[in-house]
Amino acid sequence: MPKDNTRLENEDCRRLGSILDKESHQYRRLLRLAWRQNSYMQRQDVDRLEANAREWARYLPLANEARISRERYVGELAKRMDLSIPPHGVEDLLDYTEPETKRTVASALGGVRRTAAKLARQNELNRLLAEFCLDLVHEEAEIFKDAVLDNPAGCYDGDAQNTRSGPGGVLVRQA
Repeated sequence: MPKDNTRLENEDCRRLGSILDKESHQYRRLLRLAWRQNSYMQRQDVDRLEANAREWARYLPLANEARISRERYVGELAKRMDLSIPPHGVEDLLDYTEPETKRTVASALGGVRRTAAKLARQNELNRLLAEFCLDLVHEEAEIFKDAVLDNPAGCYDGDAQNTRSGPGGVLVRQA
């Protein structure tokens, strides 16, 4: 019996659901890293920020691979069914599935969308926090510069050592 090219087989839908679950998993991992990044920025924990950045570099390509895998598979299914569907049009394929399978795939797609939206929101919050931190550092550097330029002798004692009072002192590396 020939295959019906106007319907998605249950196996195709199961595979698509699995691909969507993997993509959602990768985005959840990035979301956890984004939450940590926010915490580390607030605590000015440079060492952990650097470690977190290394984790981003490790897991972002996996998330991109998961997205690309989903786009390719949707494209393959659309081509096989002779449909004109953009690479991200999973919901368009759902019109060609059985109701139970449609709910399962739609649920997996919803998970990807919710997690991706949370990740985008957290990334925006982190961007705003980083921008605020940079503005704060710039203002503090200007205050320090003005204080040093106004009274450079107040920063050091007669032996060219840092004084215990005044605008000088030790600058500590912080975010």
